[in-house]
Amino acid sequence: MNAYVENAYYDQRNLANLLEEFVSVRRATLSLINGLAEKASERVGVTNDKLVTARSIAFIIAGHELHHLNIIKERYLAY
Repeated sequence: MNAYVENAYYDQRNLANLLEEFVSVRRATLSLINGLAEKASERVGVTNDKLVTARSIAFIIAGHELHHLNIIKERYLAY
């Protein structure tokens, strides 16, 4: 994971650009999730050798976002 971050060149982008990307990706993700039919959200696949439904992936994505927002708050917005 660190190799990815080290080569992403985030330090060469401004905050407005990063925020714009975040909002764009979030909207696209919500659009994808909201477009899933109920039947499709119940489909099962395998990730990391574990069975998961499409619906569970949506919750994982939401939790992952919260995880990163908490890191930002703790590391960069703490008083």
